[in-house]
Amino acid sequence: MNNIPLTIFFASIFTIIYLFLSFRIGYLRGSPVMKLIFKMEKKCSDFKLERNVRAHGNFSEYVPLFLILLMIIETKLKISFNYLIIICIVFLYGRLAHAICFSFYKHNPFLRISGMICTYFSLLVFSIILLMSFLY
Repeated sequence: MNNIPLTIFFASIFTIIYLFLSFRIGYLRGSPVMKLIFKMEKKCSDFKLERNVRAHGNFSEYVPLFLILLMIIETKLKISFNYLIIICIVFLYGRLAHAICFSFYKHNPFLRISGMICTYFSLLVFSIILLMSFLY
């Protein structure tokens, strides 16, 4: 039986999302590889490309940290599985909302703000759990 089922599951989900964001940037940049797979539309604006690069970069900054914290918690602590699932889903929503905001909208304050709040909240909860386990 796996000791870290949530880390394995969510690492897989986040990798699929990361690949989607990567392929999207390649598509928007007019990558020759993407031209083989997809029919390319006209050249995209620099603004649209920049927002997609930001979505990809932001995703790649927060997800590894979250997965490291999740793996440590799953291997070292006895925390309710259901509680961990809830935090993982909150984080997943945060990353999806933020990525969708930057990849598909010019301006969407709800997705951007709710996405970052959920991201920060999840990281903070996991950090507090680990600090509390260290102190007690």
